[in-house]
Amino acid sequence: MAYAVGTVPAGTQRITRLEMKWNVGQNPKRSMAFFSPWFGMDPSDNLNLIQPVNPWMGSSWSYYTEYFQWSPEDNSNSDSYDIEPGQELHGTLVYDETTDSYQLTQTNTATGKTSQQTVKCQNGKKYTIPYVVYEKVWKCSAYPPDEKVTFHDIVIECDGKDCTKDVSWAAKVKDSNCNMQAVIDETNNEISIQWDTTAASEYDTWSNEALLQKNGKGWGARFAEMFRRSADVVV
Repeated sequence: MAYAVGTVPAGTQRITRLEMKWNVGQNPKRSMAFFSPWFGMDPSDNLNLIQPVNPWMGSSWSYYTEYFQWSPEDNSNSDSYDIEPGQELHGTLVYDETTDSYQLTQTNTATGKTSQQTVKCQNGKKYTIPYVVYEKVWKCSAYPPDEKVTFHDIVIECDGKDCTKDVSWAAKVKDSNCNMQAVIDETNNEISIQWDTTAASEYDTWSNEALLQKNGKGWGARFAEMFRRSADVVV
């Protein structure tokens, strides 16, 4: 829905490190909703996405890393682990020149448990576009009651050198819903995604199946199938 997109300094060949931290949100009410805050990046053709993710799965939060490739379609996830509300996640995307690949990690800083994978750059593509995102559309009451997630301690390296302060961020909205918006705080090196759980939504009249179908694409496919098979979830 809402996201922030960064523009790296002119002449940058690739982002060689992108890392952020954030605290897991409060538990929303139990439902068929699934959604995720995440950060990540892709090349200029927008066909390869690497991201540490933090999905709400209807009754609990989890964390892992994901790679999604549009052509030919390919998807890989690292191991998924549960995480408690309020615990901190630390995600990193680090380039390895010797293998032309990225090491993706997502760590629960309270336990030290890390989910990770290595992703080869397809055909030598160079990752240059960073994002901070809140993804998947539902009724507003389905989102966490704290109505905010803040990505902090942001670190960006361009061609091996710190460029954190040189990256220009812009707030965007793709699917307007629940007054969701990105708020960029350059002074404190933070990016927040905020929303309103009391707002009206065009999805208030949608059936559960229609919402599952709309959101059941990409990483959401397995969650949609899980809920279709479940007979005991109350919305």
